[in-house]
This record gives sequence, C-alpha cells and structure tokens, in this order.
Amino acid sequence: MRSALAAALAVALAAVPSGVAARPNPDAILAKRGLDRALQIGALTPENADSYRAEVDRAVAVIRNLGGAREANLRGVLHDVAAQWRAYSAARALTLFSMLATNTTYFGNRAAPTTKTDITDADGIVYRFFPGHGFQFHPLANAGALNSAVAAKDADRAGTLATALLARATTEPGGALTWEYEFPFGGGKPPWTSGMAQAVSRTETLTGDPSDTETARAAFRAIPRALVRQLPSGPWIRLYSFDGTPVLNAQLQSAISVGDYATATGDPAAATLATGLQASAEALLPRFDTGYWSLYSLGGPESPLEYHTYVVSLLKKLAQRNPTDPVWAGAAARFELYTTQPPIVRPGAPPGTLFSRPADGYRDVAHIPLWLSKISRVTVAAGGRSTSLTLSRGNHVLTWSPGSLRPGSYAARLTAVDLAKNAATVDLPPIEVAWDTKPPTIDASVAGRILQWQAQDAGTPWLDLRVLLQSGSRHRRLLLGHRGLAGRATLRLPPGPWHGVLLATNTAGKTARVDLGTLSGA
Repeated sequence: MRSALAAALAVALAAVPSGVAARPNPDAILAKRGLDRALQIGALTPENADSYRAEVDRAVAVIRNLGGAREANLRGVLHDVAAQWRAYSAARALTLFSMLATNTTYFGNRAAPTTKTDITDADGIVYRFFPGHGFQFHPLANAGALNSAVAAKDADRAGTLATALLARATTEPGGALTWEYEFPFGGGKPPWTSGMAQAVSRTETLTGDPSDTETARAAFRAIPRALVRQLPSGPWIRLYSFDGTPVLNAQLQSAISVGDYATATGDPAAATLATGLQASAEALLPRFDTGYWSLYSLGGPESPLEYHTYVVSLLKKLAQRNPTDPVWAGAAARFELYTTQPPIVRPGAPPGTLFSRPADGYRDVAHIPLWLSKISRVTVAAGGRSTSLTLSRGNHVLTWSPGSLRPGSYAARLTAVDLAKNAATVDLPPIEVAWDTKPPTIDASVAGRILQWQAQDAGTPWLDLRVLLQSGSRHRRLLLGHRGLAGRATLRLPPGPWHGVLLATNTAGKTARVDLGTLSGA
C-alpha cells in the first residue's frame, strides 16, 4: 500500500511544471503541525502520524491538478481537517484523515456531485456530500446504515461497520461515547454532535456480546449528559449539540430509539428518558400542527415533504406501540391526510386598473394579496404572463407585471401547488391594463400669492408644476417642482402685474394648462 501511495505521489508531483516552485498549502502546514503536536503528547503513534502526513501530501498533490468544484471541495475538506489541528485525538484523527483520504480518491477521479450523495468506504463508513465541504463523515447516516445491517441480520457487514464506528468514537467524561460531525453547519463549529444520531445507534443488538451492550450504554450516556434540554413539557432531544431548537422528527425518532435501547438492555435511566421524551412530544404535538401541515421545529417553518412524511411514519410507529393512547393514531391520520388535501388560497381585494406606460413606479404592477393555508408554489397568471413564488402559510402579496401588454382586460388566475403536488386554482377578477395618454384634469386659482390646485389623473403619482408669467415683453417662469395631485404653494411673484398660466405635466409627459388671470407682485 505504501508503494502504491508513493507511486501516486510521484505521478501527481510530476504534473507540476518544472522550474515552478509549488506554493505551500497553509492548511497542509497546519494539519502537519497538528500531527506533530499529537505525536509529542502521545495521542498518536508514529506509524499513524506518518500515514496521515502521507494523506495530506497526497491531497495537496491531487489538488494541484484539479480545478472548479472538484478542487473547491477537496480544499474544503483539507481545511476542515486542518481547522482541528489542536485536537487530534486517536479517534478524531482517524475520522478526519480517513475522510480526507476518501475525498482525495473520489475527487481525483470523479466530478463533484450536484445533489445529496452518499458514498461508503471499504468498512461501510458513510460519507455525505455537502457543497464546499466535500464528503463528510455523517454519524446519523452511519447509524442508519448500521441499523439496516442489523435489521437484515447481516452480522459480517454490521460487525465490520460497528468496529469501524467504534474506532471513530470520541470518549467523553464519564465514559460516554460520541460520534462527531467534523464541519461547520448551521452556525455550529466542529466538532459537534447530534442527539438524534446518538439515539438511533443499536449496536447492542448485533451479537448479544456483552461488549456490544456496553458500547450501546456508553453511547446512551452522552444523551442525558449533553444532548437533552428541559422544556416546561419535559425533556426534548437536541438535534444539534449547539442548538436547542425543538425539532419534531428528532424528538419522535429519539423517543422510539431510546425506548428500543431500554427494552434491549433493561437500562432504567433510558426507560425513564424514553417515557419523558414521548410525554413531552405528546404535550407539544398540537403546536406542531397547523391544521394543514406540520412544522419542522417549534414556532419555526413548515416541514419539507420528506420530513413531513417521515413524521407520519414515526407517528404510526408510536400509535402501534401505544394502542390505548388515541393521540398518536389520530395525529398520524391527520398528518397523512394533509398530504392529499389541496392548499387553500384566498385572494384579497383586486388590484384595480394598472397604468403600465409610462413605467414611473406608480400602478405599474398588480399587487395580489392572498392568504395561503400551507407552504405551496403560488402562481398568478394573466395575459400569457405569470409570476411564481414558493410561499409559506399565512398572508402574502404576489406581484404581477403586464410588461409590454397592450391596454385591455385580462382574465387572471391564481394557482397554488403544495409540496405533495396537490393543486388549487382560483379565478381572479380581470386585471385592467391601461396606458396614461391624457393630460391631467386640473382646477387651480390664486388668492394673493397662494396658488391652490386640485387635479385628477389615475395614472400618475405627482405633477410637475410651473407657472409662466408675462408682462408685455417680459417673461418669468416659476418652477414649483413635483407636487401632489392637490395642494397649495406660495408664489414668489416679481413686482408689478403679471398674467399667469399654470402648466401641470404628469409622468407621461402630458401637460394641462390653466389660465390664472392677472397676478400682482406688489
């Protein structure tokens, strides 16, 4: 294996143009500094430190021959590895540098994926793609893979993966075992943990070996120690160690998983926690129910479709386990019904006539107020033109622009399609489109030096007012600027009598004239 690694390094380095010094990679320097430190304090053996240095060199060599997304993601992984250079324990270093090796191999041979993608290594360790951070060690996905192997009664696959995961577990105070996420996410800095990932581990069911049960106990100990918060309703699992936001799917899954663990091991602390998690979820369940869809987090946004359907499946499991408690079966049926019901959309008052020309920012577009029952893709269409937005439940205003449509009356329709593709359509009153082609209608008079005016012009937000003065061969012009459709202004009249004319120009450039008669500046 070492000879193969040396050959790969030689090929990669040969691609660097001769005579050009390779620019040092600061993340590589930092990672190696961390390896030296870990070696000095006895956290790593010399053999492991040497192997990890080789992986850093291999990554740097491959990066030099990449570009675009492949290079960005591999650099991102190396940066994540280097960011923890002060804390390379044996387990964390194995997690980080084996993750780096997996990414170097992948991006050295393949393009970066464009969607959520999972890959596995020879031991079955799961890495999930996060743009900019490459393929990251993913504890929850690994717990799912381990549980699948257990459910399939594949002892070889489950045993291999369990051994690999155990080698990557970080030992916390009190002997608790945790599996860490090694990249920044949602405001959390690595390494961070997940209460849900800890809860779904089931290594105790692998072989019945006492060591497997003890591993499961150690994994469970991390949950009450740091991954549960207390709400007035009772305990609630922390989906992320750095965030206490109550998330429904994490709570339901954890209640089920901790209950399974308690049944398998007879752990009384786990049984108590499972009961508390379930009771707390039941107490707060109505606050996750909008009447049309589920909320992802308490007081937060609506659930994406995959999480909503996941919650339905969890509610069904709880209903099966609690046949005498009607809450779970009722919630499961109600939440599942939401996936078949079309959204409700209620439009507000029609927009009135639009004046699309000139484009002066006044009544150029239609503002369509609406109330929406659940998150949906909402479209307003008229005259062959449409506007679409994904909107959450509640009140919104959608805008529609006539663009270059000619004046006329255009049939309008509002359509809402929810996440499950259920659709609702509402016909709107026709949208009237006009062009502002006429001068304003205006009345004006002067009393002393005070000019008063009252105008009507549905298509303009203001008038440009000017007063022209004439006395014999003398001419003056008073510029009053942009004024509202009604108002008053003091005129600065020069001495002597003058004949005055008011010019009122709207935003379409159309001008109305009003004879003001004789004005005196005396």
